[in-house]
Amino acid sequence: MLNTVACRPTPISHRILIKSYRSLTLNFKLSPSFLMTTMRLYNFINYGERGLVEDRALQQSRIIEVNGDSKDRQIIDEERCKFLRKVFASAHINMLLGSGFSAGVVPTLGHRESWFQSFDALMRDNPTDSIWQTARGLLRAEYFKSVMLPLEGKQPDSLQVAFISAAMQLVAGRGATMLPKRVNFFTTNYDPMIESSLETLVQPFNDGFTGRMRPAFDTSSFSRLMYEQSLFMEYSSQVATANVFKVHGSLTWRRQNVNAGIGYSSVDDTLKDCLINFEDLISSKAVEKVGILVQKDCDDAGVNNLRLLACSLSGDDSHIVNNFANQYDATLCIVNPAKKKFEETVLEQSYYDLLRIYANELDRNNSLLIVFGFSFADEHILGLTRRAIRSNPQLIVIISCYTREDATGYQSLFPNADNVYLFIPTEGGVIGLRELSEVLKCAVK
Repeated sequence: MLNTVACRPTPISHRILIKSYRSLTLNFKLSPSFLMTTMRLYNFINYGERGLVEDRALQQSRIIEVNGDSKDRQIIDEERCKFLRKVFASAHINMLLGSGFSAGVVPTLGHRESWFQSFDALMRDNPTDSIWQTARGLLRAEYFKSVMLPLEGKQPDSLQVAFISAAMQLVAGRGATMLPKRVNFFTTNYDPMIESSLETLVQPFNDGFTGRMRPAFDTSSFSRLMYEQSLFMEYSSQVATANVFKVHGSLTWRRQNVNAGIGYSSVDDTLKDCLINFEDLISSKAVEKVGILVQKDCDDAGVNNLRLLACSLSGDDSHIVNNFANQYDATLCIVNPAKKKFEETVLEQSYYDLLRIYANELDRNNSLLIVFGFSFADEHILGLTRRAIRSNPQLIVIISCYTREDATGYQSLFPNADNVYLFIPTEGGVIGLRELSEVLKCAVK
């Protein structure tokens, strides 16, 4: 067997290999396995025999165990901590946060997505059926009451703020490097918990809006960086910033009449404008009954029961329900939890613009994606993530599993992906925001 250290290339061949790799990557559509092999050889040249051994060890196990059941032990073993430090120090950092990030503060969807999908399909097959329209209006009223209205006046809890703080610390200490001091937060949540956490930390961030008196949504704002300059010297340094991408829209988004764009509104104002004149409907027995139905997954019996409920309403009550549905669509700028995501073009354009940014960020060299509380139910996001995992050998994806059992589901979504790592808790433990924050802090030390 050859001595790998003795076979280490000279500096000249080192440069040739790097140049060749970049040329091949840019000019040819090569298989991911070939590119991955080339990158491993590049890592070997950089780190020698030790780096090659570490790489093989990581190939054998992409599971990183996190101590989620006791405060007496270190949150993660030192060897894995060193690995994470190297990854975070040289990566473009992206976070994909789902409903798990807001759990405990914001109500979850539960089974409502299956109901929305079923009734959207029924509406496509029966577009003029007034009973189905009323039934769908009742669904919207219950969704607004149970999922959105509780957000009025809500603020992030200490765990959410601590997590966002730990995430920003990953880039805060970066010096004058080619990497930006920026963390990208992608989320499908409507709530403003990420933005509010950043404000609590007095942390500069971009949420896509430009202007102060009349903020308007413009995706070009996400490409901006912030610098601070010394008062007495011509020296400037980059300030750590965050981008917040609300892929499914937000309760802070409002439709603008001018140029049919997206404007800004506070959550409380949005909810108030959607509720006005419909307080009695939201507190009605009919909406309460819908709330009981959606506690279970949608099936034929449930659909029939909701149709019967819609049929039982008087003509005036049906008219009120349909008027609320119209006001709901006119006020809220969100992607409803259904296969047919869009009712109009503006939101559709913003959705695909944000997805394009997501795809571009994952295609960057040395890109990192940390996933927390996200099920990948959005087929577009799942597809883009899979494509990036296959095509970008420099991408690393780290998925935080709340329980050990969750790992199986994620592994089935990304089979045979050797650049996907899973954080799993120790036996009997969980990985919530507290535990993941501690892991991030460990990687900064």
